[in-house]
Amino acid sequence: MKLNRLAIALSGVGLLTLAQQGFAQEAVKKEEDKKQEVQKVIVTGSSIKRVNYETASPVQVITREEMTRGGATSLTEVLRNVSSNLGGVDENRTGGFTAGASGLNLRGIGSQATLVLINGRRLAPYAQPEYQTTFVDLNSVPVGAVERIEILKDGASAIYGSEAIAGVVNIILRNSFEGAEISSSYAQSQRNDGEQTRVTGSYGFGNLAEDKYNVYATLDVRQRKPTLIKNRDGYMSTQDLRAWGYADGRTLYTYPGNIYWTDKATNLFVVRPLGGNCRPDRLVPASNLFGAGTQGQACVHDDFQDSTYNSSAKSDRIGITSKGTWQINADTTAFAEVMINQTKANLQGVPHWFAGQNGQITGALPITHPQYPKDLIDPVTGKTLAGGNGTVRVRASLTDLPGQGLDNTVTFGRYLAGLKGTFKDWDWESAMMYNSSKVESRATSGLLATPLVDAYKKGQLIFGQIGSNSALVNSLMAPSYDQFKSEMMLWDAKVSGELFQLPAGAVTAAFGAELRRETLDINPDPLSVEGELYHRAQSQPGYKRSRDIKSAYAELAIPVFKTVEASMAVRHDRYSDYGSSTTPKVGLKWNVTPQFLVRGTYASGFRAPTLVENSSSNQNAFLSYQDPARCNDKFKGGCQWNSAYISGSNPDLKPETAKSYTLGVVWEPSNWFNMSLDYWRIKRDDEISTFDVKTVLSNPARYAGNPAVAITRAALTDADRTAGATAGEITLLKMLLTNVATTQVSGIDLDIKTNFNLGEYGKIKPQMTMTYNQSYKSAPSPEADLIEYAGSRGQPRVIANIGLGWEKAAWKASIDTDYIGHFSAIGDFTQPCEFKTQGYEALCRDIPSFTTMNLGGSYSGLYKNLKLSFAIRNVFDRMPPFAPSPSSAQNLAVHPLHDRMGRYFQLTVDYKFK
Repeated sequence: MKLNRLAIALSGVGLLTLAQQGFAQEAVKKEEDKKQEVQKVIVTGSSIKRVNYETASPVQVITREEMTRGGATSLTEVLRNVSSNLGGVDENRTGGFTAGASGLNLRGIGSQATLVLINGRRLAPYAQPEYQTTFVDLNSVPVGAVERIEILKDGASAIYGSEAIAGVVNIILRNSFEGAEISSSYAQSQRNDGEQTRVTGSYGFGNLAEDKYNVYATLDVRQRKPTLIKNRDGYMSTQDLRAWGYADGRTLYTYPGNIYWTDKATNLFVVRPLGGNCRPDRLVPASNLFGAGTQGQACVHDDFQDSTYNSSAKSDRIGITSKGTWQINADTTAFAEVMINQTKANLQGVPHWFAGQNGQITGALPITHPQYPKDLIDPVTGKTLAGGNGTVRVRASLTDLPGQGLDNTVTFGRYLAGLKGTFKDWDWESAMMYNSSKVESRATSGLLATPLVDAYKKGQLIFGQIGSNSALVNSLMAPSYDQFKSEMMLWDAKVSGELFQLPAGAVTAAFGAELRRETLDINPDPLSVEGELYHRAQSQPGYKRSRDIKSAYAELAIPVFKTVEASMAVRHDRYSDYGSSTTPKVGLKWNVTPQFLVRGTYASGFRAPTLVENSSSNQNAFLSYQDPARCNDKFKGGCQWNSAYISGSNPDLKPETAKSYTLGVVWEPSNWFNMSLDYWRIKRDDEISTFDVKTVLSNPARYAGNPAVAITRAALTDADRTAGATAGEITLLKMLLTNVATTQVSGIDLDIKTNFNLGEYGKIKPQMTMTYNQSYKSAPSPEADLIEYAGSRGQPRVIANIGLGWEKAAWKASIDTDYIGHFSAIGDFTQPCEFKTQGYEALCRDIPSFTTMNLGGSYSGLYKNLKLSFAIRNVFDRMPPFAPSPSSAQNLAVHPLHDRMGRYFQLTVDYKFK
């Protein structure tokens, strides 16, 4: 295979500084031999240094220029549209527990199945679990310190151990740097929000070849203001979707509120707004919310229009990355790396809501309350005239109180020191590392349950007038603080070199060992543990867990023939908390001609249960879902209201196991064209997850007696039965983690890179990466058949990125197009379309494709060492296709596949001091 330009550029990463030249001719020859030997690179997915960058495994490389030319200022923005990435943990969510954090999701099988490395070494996971999911936070690594990113697109547990089921993302930092440079940028969305300022500076001194040392540091500072949902256009900014052919998703939780009860004479619900100041456009027939026959009007609330919901959080990030390298002698080099990054993320705008009814801690509206309807009090007996169970229920949004917020401060630290060198014909390296992720999560403006209930029952809580009573407000509200810490201590050692010669060449090998200790410390606020925070599910007591992992691995590269190379690797990991795993991998690379290569791999993989998953802790939350057992075309009350939800850990979990296969070709007919085409397939068994909520609620009998599932309902009241309900409200849904079943995914990756010299018109570099997701099969339970999800909601078959770069002298320009293919509005093809059952059959059609284009350019001829750049992301201001969720009025786009930002402008100034 020809050594393409990319391989030549990357080969510099593996250079060791040459020893002092001797005076004798023989010494000179030895130095020349050593120089020739070290022109090799370590490729992600292998521990063996090699001359040719192409291996049996498919690897995508994102260069520094490709990362920044479109205006990306974080690794999240760089990797969001990688064709093999399918969603992941989204930093721009308005809910969840991990504000400001993001994770990659290769092949769509979960962020926890994608291994993220820095310079080939793993990282401590983000300390705050998302329910029971752990992942590496991409925002902990400042993009200014990154040289390139390598994405291994097949399994690599045989080299790296757990989590490398779907692939590996290896973030390569600068090896050395001399001089000083500074970069500053300013950006803002077309809708005057999301304002961002960023400054990055680097300084380094010492030349490895001449001075035998180099030290550099990069400081990266970024501040970004929030973007607001209400500033977006059309259906992206409202819950009233009638104009686009769907339902009015506005709710009873309004300001100052609504009350409703059962009429004795008709046994129908009667709804009435609290107070007389409801906006006319917020008054709707009560039948819109409770079904036909409901009497009265309701004052509805549009969460997006009537609140300050963030579309993305306000965030402040500061990070420093430093590396020092010292060549002790001709054969030994010492190195140390320090990375400290702090991210502060703020989500705000979620209004406090109030639910006064039986089954809630607040209870129904007391008859002694000043806002109890006077016409429902018998003037003789003083008792209620309401029918049914005789209660008056309240729904209110407490918008005169400060909205709920979340301030997360994430401190990420990585400290590493090691030695590397050569001994005869062998390269060796050993290092020790400490890595930690610390999250301080401050929930602002929390409501204290006990004083709230007390004030409500005493009639002191007057809806619409709470904010004017400062003494009451002070007694009701308090912040809470949760603390999380994840730590990893690691020692590793590896050697690589030639074992012996075969007729076709040298057999090379790598051997390594690793000792690792992982700890997790979770400390929720005492108020949360006591269940004292209204709106917030009660937390389990804090806990601290740890485990030790011992690993050893070996790898061989065997030249079977001059044009055929076989590779083999095996790794053994022993965990102190569950047992051991042994994972092999084999690969074959055949250079059919110098221009054409055929390659393939088979790998066994595993993912160990995390310290969160195999604990005995439960995570409490509120979950919104449809309840088919209770709701029908006649009755809608309680169908989309939040219910308590518990997702529990399981100390008896087994590790997930996987088998992955790749088969592909690489074609490089000239030095200006390179193409690779790879088929991939992953089968994962004993997947750690919870059962699908929709599937469980649609067929609860299937899960009767299953210890991982529990559904608790209130008794069906006579009033609800008369109104058409067929079951009582769900008061608690419990879904424990378990080894669910099997997932099988397969597809094709296409990668094309070209480089054309246009002479006096400069150079252009067209490139394209595309993933075709052929199949995504999964089972909702171990005894169920596999279901095909490819093409379903959130599972596009095609994701592609097409880029065109141009440069001439001091000018550069680029156009990058991101394409998300169409997919169905149906989330499960085995179930009826939920839109059809709701009466909106037209919405059962496919959700259209989403294409955005980013434009970038720079000029460096104005002044020596100065470069001016601009970037426009989403040039044509495309908004996501209309994709309402049939089960949640909060989801109007498919996140994070569909970005809601709109057109975004950025200006950058770079200066190098020389």
